[in-house]
Amino acid sequence: MDEDHELIGALPQGVLSAADIRQVWTEVTGLDPALDPDAWDTCEDAILGALDPERGLRLRPGGWTVDLSSTVARFAVASALIAGVMWHEGMDQLPGFVFPQVLPLLFDIRKARLSKQDKQLLLHLRMSTAAEQLTYPWPAEALYGRLPDELRDRVSPVDFEDFVNRLVQVGEADDADFDEVRVRPAGTARWLRISIRR
Repeated sequence: MDEDHELIGALPQGVLSAADIRQVWTEVTGLDPALDPDAWDTCEDAILGALDPERGLRLRPGGWTVDLSSTVARFAVASALIAGVMWHEGMDQLPGFVFPQVLPLLFDIRKARLSKQDKQLLLHLRMSTAAEQLTYPWPAEALYGRLPDELRDRVSPVDFEDFVNRLVQVGEADDADFDEVRVRPAGTARWLRISIRR
């Protein structure tokens, strides 16, 4: 249950303008509002539809702000971020103002993390593979073969495959189908993970 609130907890404190929320959305999702304006519009519609002046939304000349000191406001903004991602992924059947009410029933929202050892292993993987090669789709066993011998002596192939799955979960790699992944360049991880509840 605590994991469901990690995205909410990761939001900045204080009063944020529409431009600030755009920046948060970009950092959280890896999407660019300028390149995907419909997804951003969906996010903004979800914020405007979910909040009223009594619950954290303030209108001002030239735009709106959200006071994120309110739990309701933080929840609505977190839901709105997901709404934009869903639009981007083609899940655009619900109007934006419905998302904050529906999303908690459908999704677990969590921020996935790598352990310290995972981060060190990822660093070694990036150092032992040329940057352009990492963008190719690789099966886990081929990536394992690129590790230095001393690391392969300490990490079993099974543990390495679990590590590769965690890379996808945290957004450091993308699923390329056929049990292959593309490792993202350093600094370009997408950390938002959405999973449908069963």
